[in-house]
Amino acid sequence: MIIQPNPRLEARPAAPHVQHRRPLHLPGRLRLRPVLKESRSIDTHVPNIALAGFQLLIGYEWLLAGGDKLLLGTFPAHLGGMLLSLVKGGHLVGFFAALLQGLVTPHGVLFGSLIEWGETLAGLGLMAAGLVVLLRPLAGRSLRGASARMFMFADWLLARLATLAALGMGLLGVSYFFLDGLPAPWFVPSVAFGGSIDTGLFLAVASVILVVSQFIQRHSGQ
Repeated sequence: MIIQPNPRLEARPAAPHVQHRRPLHLPGRLRLRPVLKESRSIDTHVPNIALAGFQLLIGYEWLLAGGDKLLLGTFPAHLGGMLLSLVKGGHLVGFFAALLQGLVTPHGVLFGSLIEWGETLAGLGLMAAGLVVLLRPLAGRSLRGASARMFMFADWLLARLATLAALGMGLLGVSYFFLDGLPAPWFVPSVAFGGSIDTGLFLAVASVILVVSQFIQRHSGQ
């Protein structure tokens, strides 16, 4: 069998052979890399000095309260007896007196230790967070690299610990307000020389102010 050549196939030109050259890498050629900028930096805006000072004041108050109990040395041992005398006095609210008598008084040493250490640590935390806020503009202008990152982490951590401390101390302030028999927070002429705002109520309201201000600043990006 004889196969005749196909004129159509022979008429097609052959595809030229293209040689692909590899790119030359010159020894003196520089490879430029994009410079990555830090996405976060220390805030150098002027802080809310009044709020930071208020936080320092409340923290110092709690530090004194806890420090006095620690220096006394016998507060946990005497807490149960003091609470029993208050319960027997009859001026406490019914449910609060039952709570003290059924839960706190039998474990007076434990609750006493928690109170004195909680007040001390909360005071230190609030004061440290307030100082970091005041030092933030100076740190933003002077710290770089690892030092700046450490400061930002400390600022982030202390802000959240201060919020937790304010919440805990707010509850403790409310309990002190109940222990004082819920004194009226308005004009009382009979105590004109002593003031009419209860310390526990004042500290509880101050803690609420600190928590709300931290929440607003965190969500407003300040």
